[in-house]
Amino acid sequence: MKTENSTRVAYRCPYCGAIISADVNMFMLSGGFKMPCIECHKSSLDMTLTNDKKVRLTVPCLVCPHPHPYTVSTEIFFSRDIFLLSCSFSGLDICFIGDEDKVEDEIDRTESVIMDLLADAKDDENAEMQSDMLVADTNVVREVLFALDNLAKEEKIKCGNCGSRAVKVVIDYDEVKVVCKVCGREASVPARTKFDANDAIELEELIL
Repeated sequence: MKTENSTRVAYRCPYCGAIISADVNMFMLSGGFKMPCIECHKSSLDMTLTNDKKVRLTVPCLVCPHPHPYTVSTEIFFSRDIFLLSCSFSGLDICFIGDEDKVEDEIDRTESVIMDLLADAKDDENAEMQSDMLVADTNVVREVLFALDNLAKEEKIKCGNCGSRAVKVVIDYDEVKVVCKVCGREASVPARTKFDANDAIELEELIL
């Protein structure tokens, strides 16, 4: 429950899919506060208060293989009804801060986005089956994104049309599309099986 001095914080464990949430106040942050996944114990959202009264968070990512660091002012952290932290690579919201009801609404919305990526919403039976495969499919996507992220950092992704190295990724059902931010040219990297993940990791460069 959100009050003047506390706020709800939640994230989804990238390993088991469990939603982990807690009401956090300034006192808890002052000594550093961890929110481990109580289901599989493989992930943890860590928060601490800096000397200049800002909240530093390390948030597990649903798609990337590494957590993301964020720094948020205490004013935003405690006053906003809803504040979202997103994966900088995929754009997926991975941390939810604010009023309990609004946080739950945003978690439900993100769940819908994930399901849209994994299954055809028109086929309820197929969607239910794909939901059971969420963690396995997500792990493949995470490994592909990790490989592409490394290539991008090493400037080994290039547009074959305009020569730009500025790209973004779009996660689809069974592939990751790499799109040139300048001209829109794109390339698709399969992300369905472990073999696809291995192929992505072995890429030395990617020309769109």
